[in-house]
Amino acid sequence: MIDGLAARLDVQVLDAAAEALPRLGRTEDVRFSPANRRIAIAGYLENSCFVFDVAIGRGGAGPAVTLTDHLEIRSSSLKEPHGFDFIDEQTLAVANRAGDVTIFRLPAAGTGERLHRLDPVRTIRRIGLRGKVRSPGSLCVAKADGRRATLYVCNNYADLVSRHDVSAGGSFGLPRNSVLLKKGMSIPDGIAISQDRAWLAVSNHGTGSVFIFDNTVALSPESEPAAILRGTAYPHGLRFTPDGRFLVVADAGRPVVLLYRRAAGRWQGEQEPAAVMRVLDDETYMRGRSNPAEGGPKGLDIDATGTILAITCEERNLAFFRLETLIAGAASDPA
Repeated sequence: MIDGLAARLDVQVLDAAAEALPRLGRTEDVRFSPANRRIAIAGYLENSCFVFDVAIGRGGAGPAVTLTDHLEIRSSSLKEPHGFDFIDEQTLAVANRAGDVTIFRLPAAGTGERLHRLDPVRTIRRIGLRGKVRSPGSLCVAKADGRRATLYVCNNYADLVSRHDVSAGGSFGLPRNSVLLKKGMSIPDGIAISQDRAWLAVSNHGTGSVFIFDNTVALSPESEPAAILRGTAYPHGLRFTPDGRFLVVADAGRPVVLLYRRAAGRWQGEQEPAAVMRVLDDETYMRGRSNPAEGGPKGLDIDATGTILAITCEERNLAFFRLETLIAGAASDPA
């Protein structure tokens, strides 16, 4: 096992951001914006969303992270906000586990106003003509080109992934909704798509496995995964590295993240992790260990440069690590 605590990055937090961090409480997913200038994180029990301004540079010891400011979003439509993805730098999609999927236009950074009460520009409630979105927990933007955006949404306790196509810009028109994946799903708790859009990964809380689907073919509710990743207790957040060679998975039941490696240019078959990295110390982990599925990291993201790994959980609401430490360990770590 790799000692990730040695790879943790020191973060400079300016006063305008520092006062918000203690108010996060229980967090879930975390997401960098496309331009690497913002990071969204849930105030899950507070029904709020925090968007931090982040500056990423290079220091003598590697990446340097500074949280410079923040916005807090409040809305009657935020109901246990759990998962996020940015459609663009100013537009955030939110999966509300006790509500719907909502899309917000974010205020510009640097206005001086930090608390904003907003209404969503679009609320997604349905899956097809008869079905409803149920317990949406995580989502990813599968495609966005300025005219249309496609969202893939984990409906946690309905055991399915839904697809929603919306017109981007303006007021976001009525979406086209459908069931994307269902077979074998057991509390899908995290979702990620590779940068080239070729591969789709879904974590399954109920079975302790991650499914990876070939997204270059038409997917349907009966689609089988191309690969099944084993070795996690309770997989949660997950992300592909920008080059698509690796998938990093947060294990909510253990103080670790796991690295899986694509073989021969494809994800296929059953795989065990190539490396395991500890990201929480014993004291922090045990404070959150209220049941076997808690205590470990939940949210996970990789910044646009592919050098920084961000994780979050209730007891460690935001931490950053050098991703290269985990990737380098894949050659030697027995996992």
